[in-house]
Amino acid sequence: MPEHRHPDACRIGVAFIEAQLTTLVAYASLLHDWIERGAPPPDFAKAQPLLARTRSDRQAHAHGDDGMPTKTPPPEDTLSWPSFDTADKRIAFALIVPCTNAILAVAEYFDIHRLSASRAPEVQFLMRLRDAAVNGNVFALGGDDYMPHAAYAGLIVDHSLDGTLLFSDGVKPGLMEFGDTVGLLHDLQRLLKSMQSIISGGDAG
Repeated sequence: MPEHRHPDACRIGVAFIEAQLTTLVAYASLLHDWIERGAPPPDFAKAQPLLARTRSDRQAHAHGDDGMPTKTPPPEDTLSWPSFDTADKRIAFALIVPCTNAILAVAEYFDIHRLSASRAPEVQFLMRLRDAAVNGNVFALGGDDYMPHAAYAGLIVDHSLDGTLLFSDGVKPGLMEFGDTVGLLHDLQRLLKSMQSIISGGDAG
């Protein structure tokens, strides 16, 4: 992704993280209700009204397996809720994706706006989580290469985590829990607010 130096990157970042936090908390509320009901498989048919809301014309851009244009779009692959043999695996599956998405989104924002170069421990922690997220939920920290201090609220990412999980898969424990993701985003939001204040103070001077 191209880098940008937006003059209001901190202010926009605060709002961006706020949206991620709001979505995560809303998801947690829905997930709690789902758990309370015994975590039944969701009825994917109920998603159809929202899936039908499109502006694109898929028929105009339909292609067959050979890459040639066709008159009708290919049928959608049917999604189904995977089966799990334990409640821990069900909960882990439901938690990993929203947490990972939030981490990836915020880390990408920091990268694009050159905020990821900060040596603040929370920022470096975020970037190491991003690396694990795109590595199949596994930390890859082998070797003796220098790594800036990456920490948040007593959690530290260092070479000792090599091969361990970012989030639990329901069998093995992970470094992070759902609440840790929310807490980290809150801290990053506060960091951006402080950076914004410093920049504003400098402009005023």
